[in-house]
Amino acid sequence: MATLPPPPDGVNLDESRRASIMVTSIVTWILAVIVVGLRILSRRMKNISLWIDDWLIIAALVPSCAHVFGMGAYAVSRGLGKHVWADPPDAQYAWAIGLFIAELGYFVTIACVKWSILAFYWRSFKIRSSVKIPIYILAVIVLLWATSVILVTIFQCQPTSAWWNRFNPTHPLQPDQYKCTVDSVKFFYGNAIPTIVTDVLMLALPLPYITKLQLPKGQKWALAGIFLVGLFVTIVSIVRLHYLLQGNLTSPDITWNFVDIALWSVLEGNVAIFCACLPFLRPVLSRFTFGIFSLSSLPSKKQQPSSGTLRMSLHHRDAPRTWQRDSRFVTATSHSRAYSTANETDEHPFAHLTDDGSEHSVPVKETPDVPRIELTNVSVGGDVVQPSGIVITREFHLQHQDV
Repeated sequence: MATLPPPPDGVNLDESRRASIMVTSIVTWILAVIVVGLRILSRRMKNISLWIDDWLIIAALVPSCAHVFGMGAYAVSRGLGKHVWADPPDAQYAWAIGLFIAELGYFVTIACVKWSILAFYWRSFKIRSSVKIPIYILAVIVLLWATSVILVTIFQCQPTSAWWNRFNPTHPLQPDQYKCTVDSVKFFYGNAIPTIVTDVLMLALPLPYITKLQLPKGQKWALAGIFLVGLFVTIVSIVRLHYLLQGNLTSPDITWNFVDIALWSVLEGNVAIFCACLPFLRPVLSRFTFGIFSLSSLPSKKQQPSSGTLRMSLHHRDAPRTWQRDSRFVTATSHSRAYSTANETDEHPFAHLTDDGSEHSVPVKETPDVPRIELTNVSVGGDVVQPSGIVITREFHLQHQDV
């Protein structure tokens, strides 16, 4: 390993940012795990099986964990976050290994999150033929980007191990024993800019379709707001690019200069997972916030029948009595309570959207069940155990005649 030059004047070798890297990495990853768990819980609460978008977001936690381990644990434990002159001899060696692991974890995490969002778009808007091509194009772009950056990461040095073994404190590779042909600075720019561009395109993709949903304006704004929360991920990507532009990656003090890049990289991946799960948390949030976050409680302009079971409960409140003091007639009052037992589903989360933008609603399920009506008795005395619903009161006049 090359001998380090003396530290520049004014450098405080006691400075340390190791705690900030570890806390940011671990806390944001734990939050990502929690929100993915809440997403799964929400699906279970609605009796909905996990779909491709759910499995992709679950898969994103694995490479994200690798990213956290590479930067927030291994590299930090060997000196990342301090000036290289105050680090142990293998600080640069550990930084290179940690960066290699973190890069692969970062790329796979971002790709899984983007594919998960696109799969959600497909499931939500697949009734519209016009949305299929943009989703296909963006999915292919993400695939090509992920493939290219992963291959560049693996083969940026020949042999691959030269990326970290050139910093080996005991047996460093000599310059004639390896070749590193990739400019790391340009490579960082090259993978950051496409990420920002695809983020913007994915944010813009659903907005034209949301405007055509047959929902009250308040719900439209709330739904658009959920998607626009993803704008925060784009902002994080831009901030990361800013630190890539500002960071001096050619300086020997790489364990200090790389701190901000490491922080914003791990933050971007974990926040992306967090934001991708927000549209699915309404059942859990509604349960604990008394329905404040419910976006589908109000009907559209033209209410359409849905599949399920309509139950009607009959309760004879009082005994027959004479009508107008004429013993030939008796009166009986009955109450009927009707309510639907259809299970809520988001097989088509935006069921009121059609290809021509009309106000037709589509079935909640691909093959809806035939509606049924069930009649049940209500216990006398007002102790009604059925869910609240529409109460219909009818008075029947019965006439009888002695024969």
